[in-house]
Amino acid sequence: MARDLIVDGELVLYGPVGGDWWDDSGFTAMDVIQSLAQMDGDITVRLNSGGGVAWDGVAIYNALKAYAGAVTIVVEGVAASAASIIAMAGDEVEMRAGALMMIHNASTITWGTAEDHEKSRELLAKLDGQLAAIYAERTGLDLAEIRALMDAETWMDAAEAIDKGFAGTADDEKAAKASAFDYRLYAKAPKALQSQSKKLKAPAAAQPWGVLMNAAAPAAAPRKPVKTTPSAAPAAKPEASMPDTSTAAPAAANDNAITEAKAAAKARIGGILNHAEAAGREALAKHLAFETDHDVEAAAKILAVAAKSGETAQQEESPAAHADRRAKASGLTAPTGGDKKPAARADWSKITARFKPRSA
Repeated sequence: MARDLIVDGELVLYGPVGGDWWDDSGFTAMDVIQSLAQMDGDITVRLNSGGGVAWDGVAIYNALKAYAGAVTIVVEGVAASAASIIAMAGDEVEMRAGALMMIHNASTITWGTAEDHEKSRELLAKLDGQLAAIYAERTGLDLAEIRALMDAETWMDAAEAIDKGFAGTADDEKAAKASAFDYRLYAKAPKALQSQSKKLKAPAAAQPWGVLMNAAAPAAAPRKPVKTTPSAAPAAKPEASMPDTSTAAPAAANDNAITEAKAAAKARIGGILNHAEAAGREALAKHLAFETDHDVEAAAKILAVAAKSGETAQQEESPAAHADRRAKASGLTAPTGGDKKPAARADWSKITARFKPRSA
């Protein structure tokens, strides 16, 4: 179920872009779309994110750009990686004193043959080009300079971001603490952020920023040690010839569960990539396989209504009609009641009605 991100009439985007594998933090593109459907007029978006999944970042950027009212984005702590793309959607972009913004090239994990790795390289190169174009449009810098900044993994404070055109104004209010994230994933993250990451009990963002091409299923969260109360008389130690098997069964069961989960994930991915409807729609098939949790049947429905490479639509389709068609194809329908959150009761036509092209 989509999370309601509205707080006191403002859209609050804190945590990993695309959500987090390890806990319930972060936000997804659908969370943002559902929340925007409840909002009217000009809005403020409060952003504090270390990054996340590129596709969600781009989808959120497009949703904010299509919103009918003016959008002011305030970078309250950090807008790194995928979050920096979201920041580019603001009609106005403000940065608090001490806030940071970072841009870099997308990354991914691939397993397989040389051909598999080459396909990943081609997709990442295309994605980097699209992201560079978004930055260039916002800043007015030429693509060569933008690509150099991305290659270098560039971290900017408010003054530097304003100077380069990534932000418009600085806010005197002190920056919030950077959102929880494993900033050690980044080669040039400030030492303060890396030190903050060392204190995490679990990774705040296990996946690299970008498109997860052939990423393995996330490992099971580490088991917490069981606290025991000492008894009056300590239990006798097992004989040396009798190995202690008290934890063997649970450990074996856990290993089996991980193996089965990986096998199921591999079967699902293969089913989507090798489906007949994937022919000519390979890029979308990869996105559905590695960036969503759609099963094979749901993914096939989405692929069936998507244009193949080289095909052009016979007539232009409005953003609302396009979103409605894709939603129907993927089986998305508005909940019919019983949910406590107002966002869950909004029907799809109301959601898509908000997204009208905004004049320049």
